[in-house]
Amino acid sequence: MDGISSRGIILNSREYKDKDRLVSVLTKDYGLITVCAKGCGKQGSKNAFMSVPFMVIDIVCSISHGYYYLKDGSIVENNAGIMNSLEALATASHFAECLMDSSIQSENFKEAYELAAYAFYSLSQDPKRFKTLYSAFNWRLLTIAGFTIFYEDVIPDKRYRLSISGGDIRPDASGISGRSVKALNHFATCSLKELFAVKLDPEMEEELKTFTRDYLCCQFDKEYNALSVLDSLPRSSSGQDIE
Repeated sequence: MDGISSRGIILNSREYKDKDRLVSVLTKDYGLITVCAKGCGKQGSKNAFMSVPFMVIDIVCSISHGYYYLKDGSIVENNAGIMNSLEALATASHFAECLMDSSIQSENFKEAYELAAYAFYSLSQDPKRFKTLYSAFNWRLLTIAGFTIFYEDVIPDKRYRLSISGGDIRPDASGISGRSVKALNHFATCSLKELFAVKLDPEMEEELKTFTRDYLCCQFDKEYNALSVLDSLPRSSSGQDIE
């Protein structure tokens, strides 16, 4: 293979040598790749966009000795709304970290790419809903990776004690409401368009944010603390109950 062309999402961009960048791109066709963007740190460079994370881009790359080198590229969606909100920036950083950590080079990388495209766009359009989008993303990524289960015959008014190690019901586990358990089922099975359109009340937002993060940390064996920067900030929630 002499080269590739694909649509992708910039997850991370870091300095390399003088004016070059090494850019982690989750592509629609090839999974996660690292692209060397030469000269993109120079003032006026046509490839300066490769320094900005969370954008959807089209790229053409050459391949030499197993490395990808940017030949051409353009912005498809800049997701600019993320950059105007500290909450959105923290949440987007969490999305990117999880996507880079997960096994997206497997046969499931196309699903991960589609999830990422919807997640970053939805966050850019409505940053105030970051807690709902955070929980929905976490649970769907875990579902793609095969770590979740579907809960049958959920009673909305009941409390359920779900284990973060496997999702099973245990008497010593932390409790969440039946309404939140129904939301987990929805996150796991709905279309991606429906996934990020869901609205949760503030109580559900908080318990699902905590539960999905703890579950994610347990399954991926890593602490995810991107939202900890927001702990001292005043935050507001909007939305209505999920049906």
